[in-house]
Amino acid sequence: SAKYMAEVQGYYEEYGINATYMEGDSVVQTVGTGQCLWGTDHIATMLVPVTNGVNMSFVTGAHIGCKSIYVPKDSDIKSVEDLKGKTIAIHDGIGNSDQNICYRLLDEYGVDPTKDVEFSDIADSAATVAALESGEVDASIFSDYFVLANYKDDMRMICSITYSPEFQDEACCVTAMNNDFIKENPVHAKYVVMAIKRAGQFNRLHSEEAVQAMYDTDKMTGEKENQQVFWDSLNFGLSDKFTENALREIAEDYIRLGIITNKDLSVDDVMDMAWSEVCPDEEMPEGYTVADPVEPEGATVPIERNENPAKMDGFGL
Repeated sequence: SAKYMAEVQGYYEEYGINATYMEGDSVVQTVGTGQCLWGTDHIATMLVPVTNGVNMSFVTGAHIGCKSIYVPKDSDIKSVEDLKGKTIAIHDGIGNSDQNICYRLLDEYGVDPTKDVEFSDIADSAATVAALESGEVDASIFSDYFVLANYKDDMRMICSITYSPEFQDEACCVTAMNNDFIKENPVHAKYVVMAIKRAGQFNRLHSEEAVQAMYDTDKMTGEKENQQVFWDSLNFGLSDKFTENALREIAEDYIRLGIITNKDLSVDDVMDMAWSEVCPDEEMPEGYTVADPVEPEGATVPIERNENPAKMDGFGL
């Protein structure tokens, strides 16, 4: 993601920041406790922990999409409504990101995720494929790349936060930053985010070079053509306004659906806890552009969309 590409392209160093990408435990665990100072993950993974007091907030959007609900290609399930009474596989536990994403996908199309479907937690994606083949589960949420790289001819997409028009106005993933770091180092925090935003723009405008850099630094494997299609589907480099609007809509849904369990929190309360605009778009260097698929009202920088959006032909959406 852009937080890593900022290191590869030397943007952190350009601002006098000595930053090193690390792999390890979850962003919630590492950034929330200050073991790391910023990281990128799903809003669906991080928003509830933030409302429960985890010491971090979101500082910039990353991209849209990356997960969808799929069924076997020969399944009788043709629409979201057909999922009523069915079992959907998730992969990271009840109450975590996969289920949260499913909740909003189903709710968008009139299926009550709390009553109309069952969820089955299966830790391994390969085991989920076997469960689909045996009929143990009827559908599953998967990373779009997992299906693209392994089961493009065997799976059919039913609904998606990547490709469904209803979700083109939402960030899927964001960069979170430790709140103590923001408070104690506001100038450093600003330039870290500036570097990450520039890297998001690079990921979008120079996507082939960016993907090659990922292979060169051993962060990607598999067929490059598949990785390129997936990369270009993500619309890297979103405006603050776009991300803020998405967070507000997601917070409203999470409260209504009971994903955020604190009944005393309003949407404004959630936004106060979750959103920290430490480097506003209007303070970015000249030439900075964003890639909002839907131009938000009040955008402060030029909108430069991806001219070659990725296609997932054959998936049936």
